[in-house]
Amino acid sequence: MHNNHSNAEFDFRVTDPFPSLDTRQQRIELISQVLMEIAGGNFEQIAPISDHFDEIDAIASGVNMLSEELRETVISRNYLDSVLRSIVDMLFIFDEQFVIQQVTPKVCELLKTNENNLVEYPINVLFDGRKKRFLQRIKASLREKEILYNITTSFKMANKEKLPVTISFFTLKNNQNKTTGYLMIADDVKEKILMSNALKQRNEELKTLIYKTSHDLKGPLASMLGLFNLLETEKQDILTLQCYLSHLKNSALKLNNTIKGLLEVGMVDQGELTEQAFSMYHTIQSVVSSLDNFPGREEVDIKIQVDKKLEITSQENFIRSILQNLIENSIKYRQLNRKGPAIVSIIVRSQKDRILLTVKDNGQGMDKNVMKKAFDMFYRGNESSKGSGLGLFIVKSNVEKLGGQIKIRSKSNEGTEIKIYLPIER
Repeated sequence: MHNNHSNAEFDFRVTDPFPSLDTRQQRIELISQVLMEIAGGNFEQIAPISDHFDEIDAIASGVNMLSEELRETVISRNYLDSVLRSIVDMLFIFDEQFVIQQVTPKVCELLKTNENNLVEYPINVLFDGRKKRFLQRIKASLREKEILYNITTSFKMANKEKLPVTISFFTLKNNQNKTTGYLMIADDVKEKILMSNALKQRNEELKTLIYKTSHDLKGPLASMLGLFNLLETEKQDILTLQCYLSHLKNSALKLNNTIKGLLEVGMVDQGELTEQAFSMYHTIQSVVSSLDNFPGREEVDIKIQVDKKLEITSQENFIRSILQNLIENSIKYRQLNRKGPAIVSIIVRSQKDRILLTVKDNGQGMDKNVMKKAFDMFYRGNESSKGSGLGLFIVKSNVEKLGGQIKIRSKSNEGTEIKIYLPIER
């Protein structure tokens, strides 16, 4: 017999068919020690069993069976934990009272919390207080149907925001077909909702594009056809002909502006991003030079502040489009009767991994109501505007496609400042 009770292994056999009292006491002590080890979570110890298998051996055998079952349970539990932690979706395990028992790491990541704030808490912790009836209906439906699919709702996040999700429930049962708990899988649908909303917005923009394009093309064409009809049916003097020709030219310019804007919209939507490194200074200078003959350019002083060595890697055509539309707007909406000169400032600053492009003018500016709609398709700030209403819409679309951000500040009769943040490299 081994009397060293601290030994991790037992090799115990009783060969005496009539064990003494001391031997029986020692065997009981060894069984007690094994039970203490089991209570402490060590399921590897084995209680000694004699060859003749008496009542003490029966107890030892029962203890060993308990140890084996617990050991298998722990292995299964650890295996289950490993499986759960490898799942990349949000998964919750509840007991039969809908108290959270386990969650996957994705749950904590998306809800911006930790397991301690979820495990051993009821399902209500996932929802705001207004969801009580909703949860009651869920529980009642589960008792009746056992499985529920794709219920749209939202979780409460630690930062008080809401995470839109679809949830599905499955009832967990044991071998006796008794409910032991529930499993819930949640799918984060935030991105899907954003994409759906973006698609709806694009569809609305497309409807607006079709309607406004037909309207903007129809007006100048009707005017031109009417003027041609007058020229064909009436005799005209030189002055009248010149007047008609002037009207024809204005109508043609309106058509040209509309078509030009539509072509730019198409370039943004369909253009592939072929990136290249280029100098911001040379690109700005090139765009400004191309506007030398733009109506009103001679009345505007354009100031450029940019490091001549600054290069970015991006889609240069989109940058050119942004600059051209912003500068054209500043020229078109200059204050015609101002005492001082009309000024447009183009400033580029490098900020870590991005650049800040600012185009600022001292022109007519916009009030708050106009500024809210400034980036909408075909929006014109006033009825006297001769533009296509696509300029700032094109600018915003280009900025977004380049992965940038745009901000606007403006005040009526004081000018407009537009700040654009663009990555130096995409």
